[in-house]
Amino acid sequence: MRNEDLQTFLFELEVLCRTYDYLLDLQKLKLYPETLKDGVIKWLMGLGTHTIKTWEEIKNVFFENYRYHCMPHDLKYEVFKMMQKEDESLEDLVEIFSYNIKISKMYNLDDETIKSLLLKYIRDEWIDLINLIGKGDVSQLSFREFFYLCKHISRGKVRTGKKSERSYDVQN
Repeated sequence: MRNEDLQTFLFELEVLCRTYDYLLDLQKLKLYPETLKDGVIKWLMGLGTHTIKTWEEIKNVFFENYRYHCMPHDLKYEVFKMMQKEDESLEDLVEIFSYNIKISKMYNLDDETIKSLLLKYIRDEWIDLINLIGKGDVSQLSFREFFYLCKHISRGKVRTGKKSERSYDVQN
């Protein structure tokens, strides 16, 4: 369907396969048609027999065929409509934000703009805590430092005065 995210669909299918202990390509390929609907089944049957031999092949062919069909018209909307919910952790907000930036393909935005957007969505009480633990105005931090700080404050792993390794990739 147009509003479905192909990567999420494929991820959930992988989870389903693991749930049933279907680890071999042949097992996954047998389960795959059971997860499809309407025109997608017709598309799959139209590929012919023995054209797809591996799980990776079917995922790649499926993704290439349906990626434009399932792409919402304005993915940027997901980024700009965000708001941290009252019960949402800072880490969850940062992860969802990063995911929305990635799927919206807003790669042309510089880190400062992305950080400003993220700051806009964080609830005030979290901003106060971030500033306190960040020892001042966190808007002065680089985006990567800010991202790290947000994730670790949410996890309760930040210790004032200690520096830890900062190896992560925000837009994976």
